[in-house]
Amino acid sequence: MPNARSRSRVPGQFEALVICGDRSIPVITDNLSLKGMLCHTGDCSGLEAGTLCTLRLELARDIAVEISASVVRCGEDSLAMNFQDMDAASFAHLRNIVRFASEDADAIDGEVGTSGEV
Repeated sequence: MPNARSRSRVPGQFEALVICGDRSIPVITDNLSLKGMLCHTGDCSGLEAGTLCTLRLELARDIAVEISASVVRCGEDSLAMNFQDMDAASFAHLRNIVRFASEDADAIDGEVGTSGEV
């Protein structure tokens, strides 16, 4: 079966938080793209497809990527999310992470439209 994804996914294990309302769920990313991620978590019970959350990935003490996202699926120990919106700085950091982990950084650049949209 061919891969129907329009974005390259790259491996990357980063500690992050998925914040849904007043709940903060620690996760470890499994793979990332410019449009989403798969991560591992101890408990994502109660999260249904379509739930809106914020992904917070701290890169340094004063640098964090914050992305509005929606839950695609929540499994026994995994959570898949689709990115909805992020500011320009978060997008630049995410793009650099994905480019660095990619076997073909130029392909990642090709996934970004001329207006900067993904």
